[in-house]
Amino acid sequence: MPEERAPELEAFMAELRKLRTRAGEPSFRKMAAKSGAVSHATLHLTVTGRRLQPWETVREFVRACDGDEEEWHARWQGVQLVLSADREPDPAPAPARWRSRWRSKRVLVPLTLVLVAAIAAVVVLLVAPGGEDVAGPPHPGDSSRFVSDVTIPDDTVVKPGSQFVKVWEIKNTGTVEWRKRYLRRTDLPVAPGACRTPERIPVNDTAPQGHVQVTVTVSTPPTAPVDCKVFWKMVDEQDRELFPASKPIYFSVLVRP
Repeated sequence: MPEERAPELEAFMAELRKLRTRAGEPSFRKMAAKSGAVSHATLHLTVTGRRLQPWETVREFVRACDGDEEEWHARWQGVQLVLSADREPDPAPAPARWRSRWRSKRVLVPLTLVLVAAIAAVVVLLVAPGGEDVAGPPHPGDSSRFVSDVTIPDDTVVKPGSQFVKVWEIKNTGTVEWRKRYLRRTDLPVAPGACRTPERIPVNDTAPQGHVQVTVTVSTPPTAPVDCKVFWKMVDEQDRELFPASKPIYFSVLVRP
């Protein structure tokens, strides 16, 4: 008989299927084309397989359905904790009456972890309207806000094998002066067939309440159609994320002949 999925994994996959339904039930081939990083068969396994897929695969599924990556990453971590705990072997055989108690505890603790992860995801969503940074910056008083796409609005159509310059405007909304900062691409290493960019791009020094424009040169893949959506987070010289609880900024283009 095929191995049954753990209840936590089954529930997680059911929620992913609902996300795909809300996105208009795109085919897995269309989702793979939008991702540009994984195959349609791999994406199909995300909601049908017997194992929890790696976060990199689940992330591409979520991106292809325009889901919230931070929310789903928290959910994925909760399920992973449950499944990891469930795989831990019992240290020694125990009498039946103790085994039943042990199983109950093993169920209770993972479920608690799932609830904690889900609550953390909800807190991020409720406390961070508009994508503002809400918690966890290494420097107290540090904060940022996305202002606008200066060039290349979302879903601009571009030619394969071409280059364009993307410019964002962001604001230093905190009390900390920005020095020697960068935007780092989050999907490293870059998958074949994706848009190519530098791994990090510099952010000019910016005083509190100041605005700064950040520029990146993008090379599109030689083949089409491809949907390129690339996310970026701010880091320091040591490559440390400066706003771990904030949503990334991104560019999104449609590569068409």
